[in-house]
Amino acid sequence: MRIKRKFFQEDQHQGWLVWIILLIVNLLFIFGTVKQIGFNEPFGDKPMSDIGLIILAVLILLFSILLSLFSKLQTFINSDGIYLRYFPFQWRYKFIDWKTVDKLYIVRYKPIFEYGGWGFRKKRKGTVAYTVKGRMGLKIDLIDGKSILIGSQNPEYLKDILIELGKYGDEIG
Repeated sequence: MRIKRKFFQEDQHQGWLVWIILLIVNLLFIFGTVKQIGFNEPFGDKPMSDIGLIILAVLILLFSILLSLFSKLQTFINSDGIYLRYFPFQWRYKFIDWKTVDKLYIVRYKPIFEYGGWGFRKKRKGTVAYTVKGRMGLKIDLIDGKSILIGSQNPEYLKDILIELGKYGDEIG
């Protein structure tokens, strides 16, 4: 006997690309700090004070660690609607009521070419994307003409839940 679940929940953390970018930025500041303080060579053509550089390097390192540990896209879908937030940039959940949805479907998208990368992205014509990694997501067309893309690492399971809720495919109404 198959037990039906009437909700979908997914927490996505940052992908490897963000880790690489943060690593490069941190290595640059560590290099600059060592160069200026250890070898008495100014870092850049307008160097800051040694104390200022140390404070900035530590702050960037702490920010990178906190961003890496706590940044996540959270999606929760049930019979009421869709809840999502991109913490820590969005503290409260955004709620999308089923009454405002025209259509929704699973799509394969090109994050860089279609949305300019991952993260929270706004395009012209009322399109918003919440993506962390990957190329699969839930495309939501709203009755007001706007659309929302939510990235997912479990698109097939998400589709199954939406079918069970009677919300997948053509018009939701």
